[in-house]
Amino acid sequence: MRNSNLTLKLACYLIVAALLVWLGIYAYQALNDPYRTVPVTSLNIRDSVEVRGIVAREEQVLYSVYSSVRVNLSEGTRVAAGGTVAEAYDSEEAMLRAVRLAELRAEAEELTALLGAVGGENTQQTDSEIQSGIRKLRQSVYEQDFAAAEAVSQTLQTQVFAAFSNPADVQRHLREIGDEITSLERERTARSDDITAPVSGLYSGTVDGWEELGYEQLKQIGPEELRSLLREERSAPAWSLGKLVSGSKWYFAALVDGEDAGRISGRKSLTVRFGRYYGEQLTMQVEWLSPEENGQRALLLSCDEHMSDILSMRYQDAELVLSEEAGLRIPRKGLHVDDQGRPCVYVQTALVVEKKLVEVKKDFGDYYMVASETLRAGDQVIVSAKNLYVGKVVG
Repeated sequence: MRNSNLTLKLACYLIVAALLVWLGIYAYQALNDPYRTVPVTSLNIRDSVEVRGIVAREEQVLYSVYSSVRVNLSEGTRVAAGGTVAEAYDSEEAMLRAVRLAELRAEAEELTALLGAVGGENTQQTDSEIQSGIRKLRQSVYEQDFAAAEAVSQTLQTQVFAAFSNPADVQRHLREIGDEITSLERERTARSDDITAPVSGLYSGTVDGWEELGYEQLKQIGPEELRSLLREERSAPAWSLGKLVSGSKWYFAALVDGEDAGRISGRKSLTVRFGRYYGEQLTMQVEWLSPEENGQRALLLSCDEHMSDILSMRYQDAELVLSEEAGLRIPRKGLHVDDQGRPCVYVQTALVVEKKLVEVKKDFGDYYMVASETLRAGDQVIVSAKNLYVGKVVG
């Protein structure tokens, strides 16, 4: 027993001694050959100007003198000239009956199509359709397209009912729907009128009183006139039920400081960011840059893309991107010059030192922005080491 305790103590002493020796060697190497790496990161430098302006399109307001109107189109739907935009009814009761009939017919059609999926081979497909419907509902609510959200919600209810019911229940519900449709058709009052599109275009339910503002009013606008427009408040006209946006171009007019406008002068196009309305960068054409008045100039831009994304945009902040440069960020201590006078960095690849040539684009003091054909974001640049050479085993 005593020998066993002695053996255990000796083993512990040996382990502690080995650890102390290892720590001593590590500390010596750290002091005499310090080694540290820093990951390369992507760097994007943007020179831009913040402005506030107003959006104009070719728009036509739709009116109705009826008190009970049912719009058939969701936000952004394209309608042909003469196509039905809305249905007008003699009374609210007649309109509500028509709405209920449309809902019942859609539900009956959906249930009939889904009957084969209940407890059958297409159950997985039905589940996929429900998941897709949930995503569409979330998107419609996010875009505040409540007409589309209501339609998607109704379809979802039907799909969920079919997925979790047996065929007998579905058939029974279909008969109930058929009875209600028959009853409503017996009581139905014919609608008074169809409200049709005078021109082809995209429908929007957003009306704000600026629909008459177009290219003709903005094509040679001055700073003072534009400043007055940006201060003006307008409201939707009475009896309006939406608008049609036609034409292929839309416009953005903004005030720009004279110094910034000088850097825009002579350009045919600009890259523009509109933030939450349209997250991507747009290329817009420069239509007009006015003479300077009181330190400002009026800028008019046009675009022939993404019309459906900007239907409700009017007063808008924007970022005019004058220049943008992408590169890689490396620490100042990581930059070297090789024997041929070329700037380079040493990186750790696996456990071996490798040299990669770079081109210095900008000096920011503590770090550089560089370009390179071989260096990549995520590479480990060596910023501290002694006796550094290509092929050295490190780590």
